[in-house]
Amino acid sequence: MKSTGLGMPSVVDRIVGQEKLLAIFGYWPSFHDAEVVWLNLDRGKNDERLGPTLETQVHAFETTKEVDEKGFYVLRHNALVHFRFQDVVDLSLEGFNHQNALFGLEISDLIERQEHVFFQVRFYSSHGMGASFQCHAIEVVEVRPCDEKGIPIST
Repeated sequence: MKSTGLGMPSVVDRIVGQEKLLAIFGYWPSFHDAEVVWLNLDRGKNDERLGPTLETQVHAFETTKEVDEKGFYVLRHNALVHFRFQDVVDLSLEGFNHQNALFGLEISDLIERQEHVFFQVRFYSSHGMGASFQCHAIEVVEVRPCDEKGIPIST
């Protein structure tokens, strides 16, 4: 997702650190079949950030049309994406368990609709965790290369 072409930035353009993810994939991925590895909720405010804060790490990858010798689709761009969502409101969270596969991750723009809440975020569940909330700010904190099992690769 890039600019709309009408002089208006896309929602992705307003995510701090989005260039880290774009550098790996070349585009903003759908997060289809990605897995939520961990999730952290912090209720408090401090001088450095808005609160409450939700942080998560998602194992994302791109599925190609290539098939390996075992008949599985070849995956590339395996990465652990650390997100920080700040000033979270209206959180609905369900189903977090041992495997949290996503159907997709949707971020919608609310900047024109509400005063302090700028994003609507939805983690659509295939299996395990699903979530929906609104927030003031989103940051891609870190994108770490990993293997197909989500194990970080030393660089």
